[in-house]
Amino acid sequence: MRKVHFIFIALINIFTLSVKSQAPDLSKFNNDNDKIKAWLGYCAELRLNKNGAKDNYIVLQQAGLKGLQLVKPTDDSDKASFFLYTALGYYYQIKFDSAQYYFYESLHSAQSAGATKLIAGACEALMSINFQLQQPNKVDECKNILQTIADTSKDNAILQDIYSAFGSYYEQKSYYSTAQDYYIKSIQLREKNVDTTTNSKAKFDYAIQCDQLSKLYLNTQMADKSLASLRNGERFADVSPVVSNRLLSSFVEAFTTSGNIDSALFYNNQLAIHTKNQTIFPSELVSSNLNIAIYYIDHKQYEKAFPYVTKGDSLATIIHSPFLIFQAQMIKGRYLEETGKFQQAISLLTKALPVAIQLSKELYSNILKYMALSYKGLGNTKNALQYYEQYVGAQDTLNKEKISRTFADLETHYQTNEKENRIISLDQKNKLNTLELKQAANTRIMLILGLVSLGIFSLLLYFIYRNKEKLNKILNQRNHQLDELNSELSIANDTKAKLFGVISHDLRAPVSSIVQLLHLQKESPEHFTNELRTQYNERLNKASTNVLETMEDLLLWSKSQMKSFIPQYKLIPIAPLIMQETELFEEQIKAKQLRLSVDVSSAVSLKTDENFITIILRNLIQNAIQQSDSKGTIIIDADVNTISITNASGDKSAADLNAMLQQNQVSSKYSGLGLQIVKDLATRLGIKIFYEQKDPQHISVILNWQANR
Repeated sequence: MRKVHFIFIALINIFTLSVKSQAPDLSKFNNDNDKIKAWLGYCAELRLNKNGAKDNYIVLQQAGLKGLQLVKPTDDSDKASFFLYTALGYYYQIKFDSAQYYFYESLHSAQSAGATKLIAGACEALMSINFQLQQPNKVDECKNILQTIADTSKDNAILQDIYSAFGSYYEQKSYYSTAQDYYIKSIQLREKNVDTTTNSKAKFDYAIQCDQLSKLYLNTQMADKSLASLRNGERFADVSPVVSNRLLSSFVEAFTTSGNIDSALFYNNQLAIHTKNQTIFPSELVSSNLNIAIYYIDHKQYEKAFPYVTKGDSLATIIHSPFLIFQAQMIKGRYLEETGKFQQAISLLTKALPVAIQLSKELYSNILKYMALSYKGLGNTKNALQYYEQYVGAQDTLNKEKISRTFADLETHYQTNEKENRIISLDQKNKLNTLELKQAANTRIMLILGLVSLGIFSLLLYFIYRNKEKLNKILNQRNHQLDELNSELSIANDTKAKLFGVISHDLRAPVSSIVQLLHLQKESPEHFTNELRTQYNERLNKASTNVLETMEDLLLWSKSQMKSFIPQYKLIPIAPLIMQETELFEEQIKAKQLRLSVDVSSAVSLKTDENFITIILRNLIQNAIQQSDSKGTIIIDADVNTISITNASGDKSAADLNAMLQQNQVSSKYSGLGLQIVKDLATRLGIKIFYEQKDPQHISVILNWQANR
């Protein structure tokens, strides 16, 4: 028959140590916060009854309820603590329904306060009490909350208690391999500083955790490991009577399981001496005597078993614990059956049978077996056969469940390891992502600084020329730094390269015009009449305006490279827009003696972004002017679906220009940067752009809206 130990133990880990406490005089405190702090300390001292004071848990329950009256309705954190103390008081009075209610109130308040440690403490307690109230769905709900915390928390103080709760959870499900892993993890976290700390609670929790692991080893028939675990926690036995009682009783159980009855009797005697002066009989006395009785019964030494059976039964009756009484009835019933007192055995086993059904299928099966043997001993073959058939059925179900649990345990063990490996991998990945984000932030700062430098460059052109060599050196250093950035910054590098390249591409002509006009005025001022000076000033104004608008185009294009930049669509008349842009190139058209033919109806309007389409047209008109021979003709026409610009093909074919449009990587010295800007902006607007060879001498660029509608 399975060894006996007390089952209401799961919550003992969350207790702290204290001597018998005196309630603080709250009238001595000036403000509410100090009163609450003092009362929390008092409740914390009551959580464990070191000197075995009678009715201590009733005092704890009452103190918790009074604390709830002290706190403000919005103080969720302190409310969670007082709810927890109240629940613990009810729990150790074996009032499980009330304890469950207050534990849930503690959980809800802790969640409102965002207090992770209090959330974990409430869930750990609720897992135990929901197990005992046979509410598996609620157990799993609390387990899932703890799992979320365990997957994200780095706080060892929280994790060690969560791992302990997981160990109890899987032990209750008989997933012994997984339970062992979590118990060992909890012990490993606790033992890092348990020998050096002055915190009594840490020593208490460590010893109790060793005891829980020893019980698990006994369930899997590993008595040697059970004893090793008990000895590991034995050095902290004097931290509390609760710990010493538990360990002494567990030593008795481990030695009887391993067959060392002399050592078991020694520890049983030590337990009797240790509890002699305690005001209440601990449950461990019952378990210890009954375990020795089981040993003697297993070895057919019934005379030696009798005093331990009798003492265990008497103590269970005095303590008046339903579970202890059940244990005594079950073991005494077996003793009576094996000593031929069949009718008395049947009477006790019949009383124990309903409790066994609720607690354990294994215990239930054992009682059915001894009921069958007792009826057989009385000669009642019918009842004996009936109970034997029930026993066989229960054993068959139990064996199937054990096989199923074994496979489920292995699967859970595997999935747990896989999940932990994934968490480790994700943690490493998060660290890399953090470094990458820092690098990206530095890159954005560099790009912003680059744009600011460009603005200063346009305003201080004279100083830039004078310090050209110095600025080139700085730019080379920056380019060298940018070239060393990793592949994930390639998009930013491309944008930078295009931006610097476009400066030379789109600013060369207007800046050149400004410089020529300034040199002309400086070197030959005597040739300027008032009328001529006015004309040159107008030309200088247009050239300056062209530079400014080109800079605005560059900034707009730079923004268009950002994913968050969204074009603003509205209906734009095309004819005025084309006329406005052609006026910007009046000087270049006159210089090449070009003829410009614009065939666009005033009724033609297109729904698009005005700034984007302006930049597109400006670049395409500029390209057409550059490609045209002197005295050539440029034709611009448009309808509701397309805009086309036709000019002499020069040394470029439609295939060459379309190839330029398809390129994604462009160096800062490339001559097709204008087309790259046009392509980027057209793509953002959903416009199809391509070149057509009208004939060997003429080429047209087409902007088509209809193709993407």
